[in-house]
Amino acid sequence: MKKYTSPLILLTIALLLACHTNKTIADAPHPVDSLPSKRLLFIGQDLNSINGYLQQCGDCPQPDGYIAYISMGYLTQKDFYGGLGYCKNGKHHTANVDWGAGPLNAYSLLAEHPGSHLQIGLYMVKQARKLAEGELDKDIKHLSKFFREFPSSTFYLRIGYEFDGEWNDYYPGEFVKAYRYLVDGLRKRKVTNVKYVWHACASPIDDIIEGYKEDLMPYYPGDEYVDWLAISWFLPPQVGPVGSSQKELSDELVAIARLKNKPLMIAESANQGYSNSDLTKRNITEILDGKAGRDRLSKSADQIWAEWYAPLFAWMEENGDVVKAFSYINANWDSQQMWGPPYKQGYWGDSRIEANEELKKRWKEEFSKPFWKEGR
Repeated sequence: MKKYTSPLILLTIALLLACHTNKTIADAPHPVDSLPSKRLLFIGQDLNSINGYLQQCGDCPQPDGYIAYISMGYLTQKDFYGGLGYCKNGKHHTANVDWGAGPLNAYSLLAEHPGSHLQIGLYMVKQARKLAEGELDKDIKHLSKFFREFPSSTFYLRIGYEFDGEWNDYYPGEFVKAYRYLVDGLRKRKVTNVKYVWHACASPIDDIIEGYKEDLMPYYPGDEYVDWLAISWFLPPQVGPVGSSQKELSDELVAIARLKNKPLMIAESANQGYSNSDLTKRNITEILDGKAGRDRLSKSADQIWAEWYAPLFAWMEENGDVVKAFSYINANWDSQQMWGPPYKQGYWGDSRIEANEELKKRWKEEFSKPFWKEGR
């Protein structure tokens, strides 16, 4: 989910994903046995989408956790608490916030699903400098109280998610300072149930906009500040310029994860451009394939599965030594103000698993495989 960004930026978000590596990283050996053995499933990204999966997907695999989004610099504002849904002075606030992409409320998610994990996208665009210079210490204090409120849950905090995306406009030095300052601030406040996630967008569109393939490592805050690496995955693996396809750029993050001996999560994913409810595929954006929402093609459930789901799951299994979590956005994007007609942010479609019986069947079959059962 992206918030507070321009239409052009949102149009390109999550289409394809980019990062830079070198021969040393690419040749890194597989890690030793220190990575998590359990493979996690997260469902998101708004309350309606999560509830739809839980209530309408029948005996689909139960998530280990859920996805939420919060905004740094707004966590103490009592009108919506930046998506945190948590009040000051020990009083709980259950009102939701909706930025146009469905209702959000991190507190109510955990109150309704006690003991579940929560994967949080922490938005800090235009707030990184303030954070690094101590101007948002009240937000850090507020966030630490929230984490301590749920000691039986593990939080996966994606600090400044998709940090390398041109649309987020983070400078490496400023980003690293802000990231470290937040982690240090939470640790100082005795927060022990948070895993800190370094989430690269890895977008070829980012490379096209900037005109080069950037080096991710200047954004790296240090091994002691990173528990997990992460990517986003929205398109079929082969889509993108030569050398910058979804798969190739995701492979680069896998190589870094192996070099660093850290687990990798797919932090955001959905079959963008497809509609599971009416079995179609449409153009995503003129930047990629044509005017958004146009050129409607009928697709069978088998075709949708073969074109998007099957290759992604195959890639996960191929890299199962480091890929330890999968996060799926189970949303009817077309019904949400931010993503729906007239598709100013591109066409996203309907990625709900429960929207089609055949896709639901395939989904359940996938999670019955040893790769998932042995890792869950």
